[in-house]
Amino acid sequence: MGIPKLMILVFGALALMVGAIASLALESWWILVAVMVIHGLVSAVVVAYTLRKTEAGDKPDPVTEARIEAEGS
Repeated sequence: MGIPKLMILVFGALALMVGAIASLALESWWILVAVMVIHGLVSAVVVAYTLRKTEAGDKPDPVTEARIEAEGS
């Protein structure tokens, strides 16, 4: 079984939210700044990944690809 990437993403987002709430509750502004910087970095990674995936385009499965090549010959 592979790594459940969505679950890791959800727990990471939860950790950021808990960190932001804790920083406000403790009146520790440097923790809030650190959480916001991490949020910005993760957002940039997600946007870059999404743009890279959309530029790659779709690729048919091997059976469909073979059928297209056979019809084209």
